[in-house]
Amino acid sequence: MHSFRSTVLLAALAAYYGVARAQCPSAWTDVATDLKTSFITDGKCNDDARAAIRLAFHDCFPGSCDGSIILANECSDRAENTQLVDICSSLGDKATQFGVGTADLIQFAAAFGVAACTNGPVVSVVVGRTDSSDANPTGQMPGFNDDAASIVSAFAAKGFSVTELVALVGAHTAAKDLNGDGLDDTTSEWDTEFYTQTADGTAPSSLNSDKNLSNGTDTSSDWNTFGSDSSAWAAAFVPAMEKMGLLGISDTSSFTDCSSVLTDALA
Repeated sequence: MHSFRSTVLLAALAAYYGVARAQCPSAWTDVATDLKTSFITDGKCNDDARAAIRLAFHDCFPGSCDGSIILANECSDRAENTQLVDICSSLGDKATQFGVGTADLIQFAAAFGVAACTNGPVVSVVVGRTDSSDANPTGQMPGFNDDAASIVSAFAAKGFSVTELVALVGAHTAAKDLNGDGLDDTTSEWDTEFYTQTADGTAPSSLNSDKNLSNGTDTSSDWNTFGSDSSAWAAAFVPAMEKMGLLGISDTSSFTDCSSVLTDALA
């Protein structure tokens, strides 16, 4: 049983972070059980898990984490989402099946996908977002061939520092290109091989944008730091991912923390 002091402390922390203290709805336990089956094959994160990680970014970055990538058909209507059509369909169906918000499910699934990979960190997950069937603005996503300065500028416009940008791009450690080739040779492991292999040209496949970031004037320092220090990367990635999951949302006072549901499912 919590002491009075610990209860007060937890309440203070919840107030500080703007997240209401409430029990996570039971539907999310069912979601987590389902995702464990969907996202893990032979003990390793699979293609659905890596697609879910990417989907979270593609829903949020154009404007707001509001589920519009699914609800406004951005998944099928925009070329940048070509690889995401299947996961959009899958998560859209699951949102209906379990009676949960689409925007929340996208972020929950992304956090689950990260944690499902070997050594993947736990990204806190809150629920309470408002779904929208209005499409977010077009032309917001960085391109595969963009130079480092353009990408830095695009992220800065969304409120992200260079360090946060480079940390978030590290999620490509679990990514594959359009041909199904990994962006490092350990796509089921959450490790720093992506950074080192991109920089030294030994990755099975690399995006030009990632190569540009690896040697960019403003980005190479963080790139090299994360490539040599997995703890430093995790310490930067987790809060940056949590920040991304709330992009475009100004009030989280009524949100509920469901992180424990995710960790319990993967225990």
